Amino acid sequence: MKAAYTYGESKNTIDPGSIASGSWTNNAIFTDPNNPPLSFSANPAGHRAFVSGSYTRQYFGFGATTVAAFFDAHTNGNTSYIFSGDMNGDSATANDLIYIPRNTSEMNFQTFTTGGKSFSSDDQAAAFEAYILQDDYLSKHRGQYAARGALFYPIVKRLDVSFIQDIFTTSAACGTPGRIRLDINNFSNMLNHNWGVGQQPIQNRILSPQPADAQGRALYRLATVSTASGPVLINHTFQTTATSTFTSTDVYVMMLSFRYTFQ
Repeated sequence: MKAAYTYGESKNTIDPGSIASGSWTNNAIFTDPNNPPLSFSANPAGHRAFVSGSYTRQYFGFGATTVAAFFDAHTNGNTSYIFSGDMNGDSATANDLIYIPRNTSEMNFQTFTTGGKSFSSDDQAAAFEAYILQDDYLSKHRGQYAARGALFYPIVKRLDVSFIQDIFTTSAACGTPGRIRLDINNFSNMLNHNWGVGQQPIQNRILSPQPADAQGRALYRLATVSTASGPVLINHTFQTTATSTFTSTDVYVMMLSFRYTFQ
């Protein structure tokens, strides 16, 4: 058996793209975009832990039986909380970090209607307050601007298991000419469909800027999500990746194989 744990942080002033203009307009910022502060990069190491082991025993006369397992837990990515639009008027629409209000008195929402439903300023303020309280990052940084790359996805935990049966072994000199193997990737998901599944934000652009109000104050709307009964104000941070952008790692996969070794 072996096990290990690592933690690492990766920070920079910008995650450069393929062209200079894109690197500038897509770099999340709340201050001078020409002098960005140090913050989390788009490729942080984060937490990583694993445990692996195997057990072999001769249960049958024709070959050994081996059970092997590998458990992995790791940070699943990160992103930034930014406005859905150009909040500061610099013509860049994907780089303005949101301000996290201390309380509802610092919120200024615009009433709007979508999908046949109307959401008042008070409705949105109450929903945004509840959203902040359930979000680990936002709730701990009230009265501040969100930092670039500081929204880390929950750690994903997965267990892989293999069952190996040696066959056709007639003597020690013969070796192991035959082997049947069953590999189950994400075995944890086979035990429970809620296990071994990654999570990511429903969306990281939860506020849409609107023209300033009569007093010149920043005005915005809270994001909505679609449901069977119509749109509702966003009320939680994460959803499983299996229900958004499906990946094969979110479900269990089995492979049965047979190997014969010629002497």
